[in-house]
Amino acid sequence: MAKLNLATSKRTIRDLRFLLFIIALMWVLEIANLVLDHQINQLALVPRQIDRLFGILGMHFLHWSIPHLLANTLPLAILGVLVCIDGKAPKVTFSIMLLTGALVWLFARNGTHAGASGLVLGYFGYLLSSAYFERSIKNIILAIVTILIYGGIVISLLDFRDSISFEGHIFGFLAGIISAGVWRRKIK
Repeated sequence: MAKLNLATSKRTIRDLRFLLFIIALMWVLEIANLVLDHQINQLALVPRQIDRLFGILGMHFLHWSIPHLLANTLPLAILGVLVCIDGKAPKVTFSIMLLTGALVWLFARNGTHAGASGLVLGYFGYLLSSAYFERSIKNIILAIVTILIYGGIVISLLDFRDSISFEGHIFGFLAGIISAGVWRRKIK
């Protein structure tokens, strides 16, 4: 039992470092973007443009402004910590990023898509769905905490303004659900 708790603690600490790195990278890129008049945003995603395939991953790290990044940082950090507690942050994060980006690239309306909100909604969908797929006390508690803290985020799935990548929100949420199914622990 002590070995299991020690391994779980090490995994959680590793995952928290990973999350901190992801958030720090977003901030470093935004500061560089400010200095370079947002030229780095040329790496953001443009649907169905072969020369912008790198945007499938790049879109999550890039933001249009400091307020845009601020709006994503706190929910990303809080929901990310909950994903870290589950012990699967790196693989869940990359699967959400890749699936969200690919779906946006394939199906979103024309325009440039950037921001971590797809990842935020992906974490939200993952945390809720993990309670269903794994049916463990830990995952049910994580889902309840998620709903209590960020249950209102569901409204962003219905925000169809032109300046919002609602596709990123919707596909992020779906990517989180799919990731929960893919990365679930086997129930014995």
